[in-house]
Amino acid sequence: MSTGAAIQNRPYRSHRVPACTRCRSRKIRCHIDIPGEPCLSCRERRLKCQYIDNQKSGTSPTDEEGEQRSQKRPRLGNNDTGEDIGRSVSAPTLHKAGTNPSASILLAPHVAEDIDFLRRHISQHQAPEDASPSGDYQTLTRDNRNPIVYLSVPRYRSGLQPLFGAGKEQLEIIEQIIGPFKEEVIELFFHHLHPHFPVLDPETCFLIRQCPRDQVPKNLMCVIYALAAPNWRKSDTLKLHPRPDAHYVWNKTISAVIEDFLSPCLATVSASVLDQIGRPSVSIVGNSTNCARTVSLAQAFGLHRDPTKWEISDQEKSTRIRLWWGVLITDYWASIAYGAPPHVRKGFYDVPMPTLELLLPSKTTMNQQYASTCFIHLCAVTELLGDILPLLHTIGPDPEEFSRNIEKLKVVLNDLESKLPKWLPLPDRPGSSNLWFCFLSMRLLLCRVALRAAVLLNNAELERSRLDELRTCSSDVLEFILILGESQFLDFWLPYATHLLVLAMMVSLRCSVEAQNTEIRNQAIERLQRVLEHIQHAYDNYDWDIAGYCLERCSRAVAEVAALVKREKELQLQQRAHAPLEDVAEGGLASSEMGANMQVSGAGGDNATLTGFDDPTFLLSDFLDPNAFDFSWNALWDTPSGMANFTV
Repeated sequence: MSTGAAIQNRPYRSHRVPACTRCRSRKIRCHIDIPGEPCLSCRERRLKCQYIDNQKSGTSPTDEEGEQRSQKRPRLGNNDTGEDIGRSVSAPTLHKAGTNPSASILLAPHVAEDIDFLRRHISQHQAPEDASPSGDYQTLTRDNRNPIVYLSVPRYRSGLQPLFGAGKEQLEIIEQIIGPFKEEVIELFFHHLHPHFPVLDPETCFLIRQCPRDQVPKNLMCVIYALAAPNWRKSDTLKLHPRPDAHYVWNKTISAVIEDFLSPCLATVSASVLDQIGRPSVSIVGNSTNCARTVSLAQAFGLHRDPTKWEISDQEKSTRIRLWWGVLITDYWASIAYGAPPHVRKGFYDVPMPTLELLLPSKTTMNQQYASTCFIHLCAVTELLGDILPLLHTIGPDPEEFSRNIEKLKVVLNDLESKLPKWLPLPDRPGSSNLWFCFLSMRLLLCRVALRAAVLLNNAELERSRLDELRTCSSDVLEFILILGESQFLDFWLPYATHLLVLAMMVSLRCSVEAQNTEIRNQAIERLQRVLEHIQHAYDNYDWDIAGYCLERCSRAVAEVAALVKREKELQLQQRAHAPLEDVAEGGLASSEMGANMQVSGAGGDNATLTGFDDPTFLLSDFLDPNAFDFSWNALWDTPSGMANFTV
């Protein structure tokens, strides 16, 4: 049948009058309601129906993996215009459709070498007419020394009904809640989240913005709605209407993501990575387990290997690079936030750093360029974090080697700082606040590890020097929080920032208590109180949920230490007023006299007897909540053995 042939009203499921190519590839009804005009689906897209005679051409509108092969490649719309998103017909495709029953997993290097050797040997002794397709194995490189071989396996367990429509029920509920504002919510995602964390490829972005969205995985759409919902008030249209309950939407979304892991594909990794950067982040156990299986699935699909020289389409190369860095960021930052060792080790991946050319389409705004630039530098900071994490989780390290590694990382940190954009940390650049906060937190974390190294070396002078450095770094983090305003609080933030904020607060509190200079101690306590007031204001007025976890974990400890400082001041004044004049002239009271028992009000209105800072019976653990950190206190909070007042 010719392409331009006019077709009358087509009977439903007619074999005599075939469906157009586009409807057949999408497996939807080709409904011709107007004689001589394109079908309803093509007419909505302002396209003409196309027909291919399979018997004459020998081709099929879909390839063997179920991927669509339209004659004309669609172009992106809005901010993503100007880039072709179709795949080359000759390039193998690993990124299969979500409805395909098989998935391609990467073989281990030693197995890949054997398979590649045997296949090359067979092909050399095989007649051309006997040549057969690759079968279950697919080699993507011509390098005999480093072959990349994939194996096609079923996506689901034997006997298990495949859930190719995972998340369908959850998506229907979420869209029913959102009502007629679905397009507005989707645009919130692309305006406030996607430029800062661009793990979705341009083709997927194009499909998400189109109607209908039949080709977009249901669980991914659930995640997009859940990510965008907290930004409800940023839309002039949506702020006039009630915002859906964020926790209910997230519960439905997480259910859809978990359901999709029963028959996973590459889109499962995308949805899971985006799920982990969702705010507010309240489920530490759920996020930890989700991170673990996401990393495992990504490595099974071979996302940890450099695809730049593979014989696949440029579009899929870009997709794999984006996804891997999203996986790596969530794994490393979740490790420092939740306290578990990372699942990816340095040296086990070779994916290159993303570039602006890879992340941005041809036509972009300055804000998109700023956001993507921040994402690239976030990837660099993440690599540095990957070097620091082994120092945190190593049990019984060698003190000398431990100290040498820290000095090397300090050089890397300084070099990384010199490569940061000149406009950091200006407040009017999208994403700059989150990036600069992450960078300051890495400096703080490295100083904390350096103090641990000094403790292991049993060097008292080095301990004092490292403690001063740690006090300065924690002060820098808190001073940066104090200069943030409304526009910065409403900007993009990773959910892990809430755990980094708790780390900065507790380190500063520890340093202030340990300070020998009373003035330094008082200034530090006052700064902590101002930070708590500042983030409480941001939490109440700007919905900055990053502050919620910190307020919950740190407010009581700061209040009790501040009360102790105030009471100590009053006691000093009272004792100085009654002390002999010659004792005051000779230097005042001894520190042991300032350690008299004091009464401060504790939680619930009960009075607890507390001692002075310099009293040997004073325990820092009486004030610092051990649950304030989700990582091991023994691993990070080693203290000098001679300082009994800091036994934790």
